[in-house]
Amino acid sequence: MKKLKYILTVASFALIIFGLAIAQLFIPDADVSYSERRELTQAPEVTAKALFNREFSDKLESYLLDQFPARESFRRLNAVTRFYALRQLDSNGIWLDGGTVYKSENVTNDTQIEYAARLYNAVIDSYLRDCHVYWSIVPDKSYFAQDKGHPHIDYDRLISIMKSNVSGARYIDITDTLDIGKYYRTDTHWLQPRLFDTVDRLGDAMGVGEFLTDESEYTPHTLSPFYGVYLGQAALPISPDDLTYLTSPYTDSARVSYMSNSGVMEENPEGVYTLSKFDGMDGYDVFLGGTQPLIRIVNENAKTDRELYIFRDSFGSSIAPLFTGAYSKITVIDLRYVGSQYLSNFVEFTSGSDVLFLNSTLVLNTAMIMR
Repeated sequence: MKKLKYILTVASFALIIFGLAIAQLFIPDADVSYSERRELTQAPEVTAKALFNREFSDKLESYLLDQFPARESFRRLNAVTRFYALRQLDSNGIWLDGGTVYKSENVTNDTQIEYAARLYNAVIDSYLRDCHVYWSIVPDKSYFAQDKGHPHIDYDRLISIMKSNVSGARYIDITDTLDIGKYYRTDTHWLQPRLFDTVDRLGDAMGVGEFLTDESEYTPHTLSPFYGVYLGQAALPISPDDLTYLTSPYTDSARVSYMSNSGVMEENPEGVYTLSKFDGMDGYDVFLGGTQPLIRIVNENAKTDRELYIFRDSFGSSIAPLFTGAYSKITVIDLRYVGSQYLSNFVEFTSGSDVLFLNSTLVLNTAMIMR
């Protein structure tokens, strides 16, 4: 009887291993992993020279791992085992609390933060001496969970370094206008429909508070399901979010242009919200088309003829549309994708305009990705 059990165990194990190996030969390779938001490794080209090349073996290993049959199921099984069976507090920096997914950031990088302040100063000195310049910081989700015992950035230190080093601009503190309920459960970003306190704080400081579009004038539209970036990294059976975007007569009448690869501004026919991107790699790209080096939003129906320049990261994509009623022209600039030394080639800064530097703590703590 023992021998039979042994034979059945070995046979079952062999069947699984060889069955999966055979399945990999016949199952078409996937191009991307939407849960991980990355392209998957494709089969390397087999040549006589490549067979004796270490790089080929590395690529082959990556390919086999990425294209392994039922890969997503095994990722989920691994995550469930770690969190619920082994009771680990986190997995690769991902942790849960009350149905919300967080990611730990355990290093406060003074060098990176000081670089961000110097970059702000350089841009101000080079282009913005005749403008009204403001700056603010978007706290990441862990700011509101500092008492949970997980590693996090030293936010007080980060803000202190920035305040001590940024010159020629006024700081607007928005941290008390936010809380964890204003962020997606499964993603790093904030929820556009819950930003009115934040928009009011920024608008009042910049002198356009009375011209902002009232919350009652917006119409919400919901897209579902929205799988946030942390949901894919956690690989846990957690329900996705809904993505809600807001329209008003001002967002509807705004004309939006992006800078193409050739440096020419091209109009986006979809306007402020690029709905065609919801089913792409990142549903959050609905807001202003996602990653773009330079965006212009022109609204002839705005309540003023004032201009606003926003130096931002991805958080700025969802808050910028809420200023379309107060500014006739909004220029959105991402210094991660366009070097500050080249700005004069693409942007003409109008004297007397408002300028807002709005970056998240996550970007400031890795600021050398900006140029």
